[in-house]
Amino acid sequence: MVAIRSLTAILTYIIGLCGTIPLFPWLTMFPRVILVAGLISGLWQDRRGIWPMKPWMQNVVIVPIFIYYAIQFSRSNPIQPVISVLAIMLAVRLSGEKNVRHSLQIFALSIFCLASSSLFDLSPIFLIYLGLLLFIVALALVLLTFQNQELAMTVSMPDLKRILFSALLMPLLAVPLLLFFFPIMPRTQLPLWNFLNPPVAGASGYSDMVEPGSHSSIGESRTLAFRAEMPSQAQNQLYWRGTVFNRTDGVKWTRIAQIPAERPEIVGHKVTQVIYPEPSDSHTLIALDRPVAISLQRVKRSPDGVFEVIGSAGRRVSYSADSLSNSLVAQRNPIDKPFYLQLPDQLPARIKTLGSEVSQAGKDDRSKVEFLENYFRNGNYRYSTVDLPTGDRVIEQFIFEKKQGHCEFFASSFALLLRTAGVPCRLVGGYLGGEYNQIGGYYIVTDDKAHVWVEANIDGSGWERIDPSSFATNAGDLWKSPGSRSLKLRITMALDAFNHVWNRSVIVYDFEQQIKIANHVGSRLQGVTPAKILRSFAPYVAGVFLLAGLLLAVRRASLFSSREQRILSRFLRMVEREFDIISGKGGAGLFEIASATANSHVIDFVAIYAGAVYHDRSLTDDEYLRLRQILRLMRGTGSKTS
Repeated sequence: MVAIRSLTAILTYIIGLCGTIPLFPWLTMFPRVILVAGLISGLWQDRRGIWPMKPWMQNVVIVPIFIYYAIQFSRSNPIQPVISVLAIMLAVRLSGEKNVRHSLQIFALSIFCLASSSLFDLSPIFLIYLGLLLFIVALALVLLTFQNQELAMTVSMPDLKRILFSALLMPLLAVPLLLFFFPIMPRTQLPLWNFLNPPVAGASGYSDMVEPGSHSSIGESRTLAFRAEMPSQAQNQLYWRGTVFNRTDGVKWTRIAQIPAERPEIVGHKVTQVIYPEPSDSHTLIALDRPVAISLQRVKRSPDGVFEVIGSAGRRVSYSADSLSNSLVAQRNPIDKPFYLQLPDQLPARIKTLGSEVSQAGKDDRSKVEFLENYFRNGNYRYSTVDLPTGDRVIEQFIFEKKQGHCEFFASSFALLLRTAGVPCRLVGGYLGGEYNQIGGYYIVTDDKAHVWVEANIDGSGWERIDPSSFATNAGDLWKSPGSRSLKLRITMALDAFNHVWNRSVIVYDFEQQIKIANHVGSRLQGVTPAKILRSFAPYVAGVFLLAGLLLAVRRASLFSSREQRILSRFLRMVEREFDIISGKGGAGLFEIASATANSHVIDFVAIYAGAVYHDRSLTDDEYLRLRQILRLMRGTGSKTS
């Protein structure tokens, strides 16, 4: 026999864990400690069956904590106090006695805690916890109704199975409704909590400035920046354009939005991508270099090939981009050379001297660029993210002394020398490379792929992409092909593909997609006639009738009957086969069968079965197993077979 109260207590703890585990990483230390302490305290007291802390004591403890976090609540800090109070209230309830009322409070608080975790991360894991929580809550609610009738109620295992099966039907029946309402329920373009909570997921991988020398070392982050659905490309073509930096003070490069008008003439192989960026504060839209069109509402396009979203950032979006893969962009009109030749008032003497050498070495822009490329290629420069130059002389140190740095050092130094030599240029910030997921058909680009390169305006040709980092002695590491696909990598890619499908189908699903679905359905319905409807639904109607017939046949076969009925039917069939005795309507009863056969196995079966069923109780597991054993022993013992 199983005690309903014990089972309900176990489910209550599981519900509490489902609600708090996703939220736990986002809590501060104090709520974490209280939550763990409350869980351990509750388990210890439930095991002993003694609860020294009364409910009114718990309420007294909660009041000052609520006041403390209420004082901390503000427009700049609205989320953390609320989730802290929810977690602490749940911990207090878990530490106390689990009567029906308190169990219901734990269920509600657990659901609120799980919902709060979606303010920070709405991943497929959230859906798993939500589904698990809803199923367990449905089971627990049914058990609580029995506990409310009798605190010490116990049930047999067969009865418990029937109760749990009935309880699981409720959430299962709700699944079709969920699938039906998801695509049609109205929704906003922005998450409802967006105005309360700043985005916490996924930095963009690059900032709004290039400032080499700000740190002596750079840590590589594997945080996801974006995914791009597109055909696989050559690794050296994977330049993802973000923003353009056109002003420098000699070290730091920034972007001035009031740039001169340009009329680029872009030719090349067209590549279409669907980009799924991770939420960030950046308004810049990433696309394969060089993008010519991005399909997203309220987008600002600049002449230098930068696309920016207008309005608030931080929400999860997706957009389609068309790019012409070419490292050279011609101009239909002359550019504003003074704008792209701007230099700071003070430049180190050695940089001025080297710039003069570059200028004198070439008769035109092309030869100057080639001279500077050879200077970097033969200068023993190394690409590195550690032991970097710092201070006020970082560019000078990089060029003439340390000769090692990351892409910001290479691009900043190269562009500064080009401008000193009279070649217009600018920096481009974005990403380089990516890991192609063969399962999902998309590129995975992480923050460690953030990159900066140079665009130089070659007189008579146009803007040309130059990546000074490629002149480093160890540059092959930047363009190396992916290694062998191990089992671990394939599993990782499969999991990421699942995560991508979740984001694409659920998270990014918005009002625009609803309109597209509605328009598609409307266009399909225009050519629909009653005859077509009947022909379309005929197979489904036939399938429904076939399924109903099968269910009826199965039901008549007593598959859904109780085990008492099933084993009795087996017994009566065996009696008829072994002893030629007819039972049922107009036939012999159980005791008459036992008397007529005078068989010890038949007599034992009738005694056990009647002792349970005729006394209005179900068979125990031991009795049921004994009856099955008797049926096996009855084979071949009857008078008819002998």
